[in-house]
Amino acid sequence: MQSLQNLLGSNALLVSFVLISVAFFCLAWVVATIARQLFALYQRNFLQQVDKGLRDVVVMMEPGQVFTLTLVTAVIIVPIILLTTNWVIALGLAVVIFIAPTMVLKVMKKRRSDEFVEQLPDALSAIASSLRSGLNLVKAFQQVAKNQPQPLAQEFTQVLVEYRVGTDLNDSLDDLARRIDRQDLLLMNSAIKISRTVGGNLADTLEVLSRTLREKSKVEGKIRALTSMGKAQGTLATVFPAFIGYVFYKVEPAAMSKLFVTPLGWIFLAVMGTMAVMAYFMIQKIVNVDV
Repeated sequence: MQSLQNLLGSNALLVSFVLISVAFFCLAWVVATIARQLFALYQRNFLQQVDKGLRDVVVMMEPGQVFTLTLVTAVIIVPIILLTTNWVIALGLAVVIFIAPTMVLKVMKKRRSDEFVEQLPDALSAIASSLRSGLNLVKAFQQVAKNQPQPLAQEFTQVLVEYRVGTDLNDSLDDLARRIDRQDLLLMNSAIKISRTVGGNLADTLEVLSRTLREKSKVEGKIRALTSMGKAQGTLATVFPAFIGYVFYKVEPAAMSKLFVTPLGWIFLAVMGTMAVMAYFMIQKIVNVDV
C-alpha cells in the first residue's frame, strides 16, 4: 500500500512537471510570437518614416542601413547601461535610441526647410528677372538651380529632373511643396499655377510675392527676438527639475535611490516627467506665434 502511494505521488509530480513545462513552453511561444509581430510592425513603420525623411532631406542612404545601425547601437549600449546602472535608465536609453533617427531627420528637414524659405525671396526675384528677359519658366528654373545656393538649388534641380522625365510641372512643384512644407512655397506654387492656367504677368506677381516674403521674414525675426526669452524659460523649466534631482542624488544617494528602485518612486518620476513635458509644450504653444 505504501509503495502504491509512493508510485502515485511520483506519477503526480511527473505529470505536474510535464504540464508546467508545456504551459511554460506555450506561454514562451505566445510571447515570442507577439514580440516578433511587434518588432516587424515597428520595423515596417521605422523604414517607412526613415525612407520619407531621407528623401525629404536628400540623403543618399538606405533606410535598412539606418535600421541596422540603430539596432546595433541599442544591442551594444543598452546592456552596458543595464549592467552598470539600473533597468529604468537602460529602458529610457533604449527608447531614445530607437526614436532618435526619426527625430534627427525631422530636425534636419526643419532646418533645410528654414534655409529654403530664407533663400526663396531672392530666387523669386531671379525668376522674375529671367521671365522679363524673355526666358520661359523652365529656363528660369534652370538659372535658379545653377546660380542659387543650397538647398534651394538642389530642390529646383529635383523639380527639373522630374519635369524632364515626363512629370507635369505642377506635380513637380507639388512634390517640392510636400518636401519643404512651408506656406511661403504654397504661395509661389499657387501664383505659378494660376498664371499657367488663366494667364497674367507672372514676373510682376513673383516680384510682389518676393517683397511680401521679405517683409514677412522681418516680422518673424522680430517675433523670434521677442519670444526667445519665453522659449528659454520653457527649456529651463523642463531641465531644471532633473538638474536639482541630480544634485540631491549626489548629496543624498541613499534617499534619492529610492526613486529608481521602488514603485512609489517610479510613479513619482513618471508624474514629474509628464508634468515637465506638458509644461514645456504649453509654454512653446504660447510663445510660438504664426505670421
